[in-house]
Amino acid sequence: MRKNNVVSVTEKKANSGFRLEIFNFFIIVLTVAVSVALSSIIYNSHSTYNAFYDATEEYISCRMSAEQVHDASDYLTNQVRAFIHTGDSQHIDNYFVEANVSKRREHAIRTIKQYVTDRDKDVYLENAVSFSKELMKIEYYAMKLRLEADGAAQEKYPKAVKDVELKSEDAALSADEKIERAKELVQGGKYIDYKDEIYENISLYTQDLLDGTRKRERENSALFSKYQQIQMILIVALICILMVTVAFTTIFLIRPLRKSSKLITEQNSLPVKGTTEMRTFAMLYNKALEKTKTQQDKLTYAASHDSLTGIQNRIVFDEMYRSVQKTDDITLVLIDVDAFKEINDTKGHDIGDSVLKKVASVLHTSFRSGDVICRIGGDEFALILNGLSSEQKEQLENKLRFVMHKLGEADSDAPAFTLSMGVAFGSEKDNFKILYKKADQALYGIKTTSKNGIGFYEE
Repeated sequence: MRKNNVVSVTEKKANSGFRLEIFNFFIIVLTVAVSVALSSIIYNSHSTYNAFYDATEEYISCRMSAEQVHDASDYLTNQVRAFIHTGDSQHIDNYFVEANVSKRREHAIRTIKQYVTDRDKDVYLENAVSFSKELMKIEYYAMKLRLEADGAAQEKYPKAVKDVELKSEDAALSADEKIERAKELVQGGKYIDYKDEIYENISLYTQDLLDGTRKRERENSALFSKYQQIQMILIVALICILMVTVAFTTIFLIRPLRKSSKLITEQNSLPVKGTTEMRTFAMLYNKALEKTKTQQDKLTYAASHDSLTGIQNRIVFDEMYRSVQKTDDITLVLIDVDAFKEINDTKGHDIGDSVLKKVASVLHTSFRSGDVICRIGGDEFALILNGLSSEQKEQLENKLRFVMHKLGEADSDAPAFTLSMGVAFGSEKDNFKILYKKADQALYGIKTTSKNGIGFYEE
């Protein structure tokens, strides 16, 4: 009978050990599965953010290219009209340098076309190109009339103009009549209609692109939020797994150790080892728990801070972009490092990194702790200044110029460099998106003129 009892106790211990092994295996598998899922979600979140950023960059590029089409077309028009009115051949030279060498209009349309995903929208670009060619035919014809009227030598004619054949009734006109006819061509309704058609087709395409970009942004924003929620759930799951592990460890290890220690104490007076072991176990567990919290803190910090400069990143800025509704007590400053690509190309990326770190450091020490300082792109920074209104414009400008002065001084880590800044003060009618567009417009004005300056948005 006693033998059977001993066997029964042995079997219970074996079963207990077997259950613990199964639990350990299950916990390992579950932890690996949750960790892999969490890594996948973090990767997908990053990919979704990149898709959101790329969509915005595509739209900005296309808007700038559309403006370039307008500028180039107006430039050609101005040159041909100036030649018709003055007869100065320099205007013809300017015209053909733009048309055959610079080719801003063609390059801009090619840039826009590379972002087309819906081939049906190609018709807008094709129409714009077609009307552009018709416009140039009128311009060549008008130039031929003026050259004929001036009696210019044939060898001085540009090839494209030389190949133009005048209608018999136009060829029979007098010199003054030919000039008047040329003026009518480049100022008449048909010429203007062609220009309007070019602008309208480019505008139709960019509007379609804007609609598509906004749709992609909404989809990516919703997907990013979903990934963030799943990420938090998985982190909570990891914490729960840890808590369950502690509970099972208490049941299957600590209690047996205490019972065994008590039995040994009752039978023999032995040096106390259990207390040291428990203390060691507690230290190891606390270390593991501390490591888990540290990892969580690192994940949280990495999600909201730029790894190079240590200031807040584009995610924080985008959260404000989406969430802030009223901006009457917020001032936004957008900052670009002038000629940053040249610094990288000539001095190396290490120096370029030092430049970015120096910008972040000077901004951090120059503004209040409650102000938000973000790196929102490669060499782009943003300042969100709470409680600052346009009445404090002079004070803000002085501080920004102090920042520019500090960065204009070379040191052992970075050369002297300059900044371009765009400033917009919030108003009751603005939300953060409108405020951002105003600041970006002010920055664009500085970047396209003198650089190394501060632009304040003016209504």
